[in-house]
Amino acid sequence: MPTVIRGPFSFLFKSFGIKRSQMHPNLCTYCESNFAKIMNHKQIPVSTTILFADIRGYTDLSQQIEGAKVNELLNSFYDRCSAAIWEEDGIVNKFIGDAVLAIFNFPLIRKDHVQNAVSAAVQLQKNCKHLKEEIGLSDIHTLGVGIGIHTGECYMGEVGTTYKDFTAIGPVVNLTSRLQGAAGVGEIMVTEEVFNEVKEQFPDAQKKTLTLKGINNPVTGYVLA
Repeated sequence: MPTVIRGPFSFLFKSFGIKRSQMHPNLCTYCESNFAKIMNHKQIPVSTTILFADIRGYTDLSQQIEGAKVNELLNSFYDRCSAAIWEEDGIVNKFIGDAVLAIFNFPLIRKDHVQNAVSAAVQLQKNCKHLKEEIGLSDIHTLGVGIGIHTGECYMGEVGTTYKDFTAIGPVVNLTSRLQGAAGVGEIMVTEEVFNEVKEQFPDAQKKTLTLKGINNPVTGYVLA
């Protein structure tokens, strides 16, 4: 069960060393640090929707501009991603270089978690549309965001022994990461499972057959934006 840590009684949690989670501002760190004790398992199967977002052109850009500007870019990107994800009750599970991994439907259980993830992606693209101009980069620099979304059963919980981490693992996560890599600048690429949940909202979505690295069979993808 997620524990809300904001409000007049939050000091009680803090007195026991339970802090506000960085994954979502309304949750605490208890589940992240004591998952196996709470669930009696290191990982549990959960129906989730996974979102990966990545800055396109980041590698080349980071070699062309000063370090302070790179930090400003990443901070602005992270802030915009987090705002869009939290608004739709997802958690920001990880920042991985210039990419973000978000999880929907755990620990905040939401019936419409596929729709939540897609709505977050649409807002995320809006938030990042003028990111280049806002941090003062010129028109010669290519910059944008590519997003991938897939849904299905993942294993949520602790990974590692010496160093423990709380995250989602499994084929759904791997496929989402590869799908994000296939998305172009400004695109939201989703699997057929996701598209079937939101197709009425995106009648002009472009269908693609994708060959993704590390994925044995071709994947049907849809570009929503």
